[in-house]
Amino acid sequence: MKIIKKSLLILTVGLFIPTLGGCKKKPLVIPTVDVESIKVSLPALPTRNVGEIRTQDGYDCIDLYELSDFHGAVNYETHDQGQSAYIGLPKLATYLDSKRSANPGGTVVLSCGDMFQGSADSNLTRGYMVNYSMHYMGFDAMAIGNHEFDWTDSWLRKNAELKYNTYSIPYLGANIHKNDELPDYLQKSTVITRKDYKIGVIGVIGNSLENTILKSAIEGYEFVEYAKIVEDEAARLRSEEGCNAVVLLAHEAADQIESLASGSVDAVFGGHAHENKESSAAGGVPALATKNYGQSVARISLKFDPSTKEVVKEAVDFEIEQMIDYGSLAEDSNIKNIMGQYSSSIDEIKGIKLAKCDDELKHDQALKNICTKTMYESAVRAAQENSSAGIDTSKIIAAYHNINGGIRSDIAKGKIIYGDVYKAFPFDNEVVLLKFSGSEYIKNARSLNNLGIYRTFERLSSLKDKETYYIVATDFLALGEYMGDFKRDEGGIKDEDLIRTGLTVRDEVATKIYNLNKIKNEEWAKTSPEYRVVS
Repeated sequence: MKIIKKSLLILTVGLFIPTLGGCKKKPLVIPTVDVESIKVSLPALPTRNVGEIRTQDGYDCIDLYELSDFHGAVNYETHDQGQSAYIGLPKLATYLDSKRSANPGGTVVLSCGDMFQGSADSNLTRGYMVNYSMHYMGFDAMAIGNHEFDWTDSWLRKNAELKYNTYSIPYLGANIHKNDELPDYLQKSTVITRKDYKIGVIGVIGNSLENTILKSAIEGYEFVEYAKIVEDEAARLRSEEGCNAVVLLAHEAADQIESLASGSVDAVFGGHAHENKESSAAGGVPALATKNYGQSVARISLKFDPSTKEVVKEAVDFEIEQMIDYGSLAEDSNIKNIMGQYSSSIDEIKGIKLAKCDDELKHDQALKNICTKTMYESAVRAAQENSSAGIDTSKIIAAYHNINGGIRSDIAKGKIIYGDVYKAFPFDNEVVLLKFSGSEYIKNARSLNNLGIYRTFERLSSLKDKETYYIVATDFLALGEYMGDFKRDEGGIKDEDLIRTGLTVRDEVATKIYNLNKIKNEEWAKTSPEYRVVS
């Protein structure tokens, strides 16, 4: 049932469903981009990290700035009635330049990962737009996040090996093993030199985050326990590399970062959970994490005794800055230049007009219901078009999607364009079917109640124990922890259990919205028995 799509510079893909009432629109045409064919003329890299180190109260200061979970939010935007802002790439560059000017010889810029996946601009350029911009801004190192694997490790490798002239940002993943060893495109750590000081930087990914990645994207990979790895690498950096301080970058939930701030490191930055957190753990080691989409930036200022070159922990200070305070910053012209060279390839795609809506489509209300019903309809259509699969479509009984992670944003009132749908559905999740007996589905259905659901049956008790049924999900859901209770006795759902359609959720939802033409939010936002399991 797999539908293969060839990749060209511009490929039109007709995804068509008749509108209600039998009226037909022209098929929706969604081009794709071959990013590697786009030749980008890169502005010259500025001269950085020269000059004096800032001093304060007799200490030498190394200022560490960290940004994580940017998720491709390349443009400046305000949110929450002006209470928060996504800083965007051009203003972020200006912000970092202003910080460097205050400490020209002692500024370090870092990331805890999840920088690329999340917007049409970044996704369509497979991270290159953001990556080149990070190089220009002078990021010194980046830990790997789970979403760096979303386009498989081949694209992770390409981004890790991307060069801006001769410069390449070190990608760190000390506890990421492939076939029992560190992949050759990753490093455990890197050493950053600022005048007389060496700062060792270690990067790790959360111990259980493989459960948040499509299994096929990390085949052969293992995220191993990192505590001992961090301890050993910190000791090596001090003894063999002569580092005066060691910093840990951890793509790990914010409520875990305090435990990472052990005596082996001098500062910890966290990520993944999309929330601000700052604390000083035992021994005076600061541990900070920030919000997603560039809403905030973390700063830790390490203070060194100039005679001993050692960190004075009681003098270290730190803060999290909210980017809403920097909306008046000018936009860096060279970053806009980099972004603009991709515009002709991506703006046409982002700007495809789909429909109009009379009110905002909330991700956990109307958009959830549109998504799950569309997934159901698409799976039924795919099964009907491939009769050789032998699927009785009357036995397709429900469709699921993870609304709190798989649908990333609401869609605003008014005209809906493809870029809006891309922002809400940034992942290339495929619509799949799974076959179960009635008894197996009944046994496990309640564990899925936190997901968005569209269903066709009246009550669980209406299903027959020994009957064969099908449910619709995404490949990510099916192979991940969300459906972990299914087929537990057989080691869980495996790739061979999936009946693949070759259809992505994002494009199917875009087509549904396109064919609806005018959407009344109230009709889709209601919660009814149609959208939840009842016993």
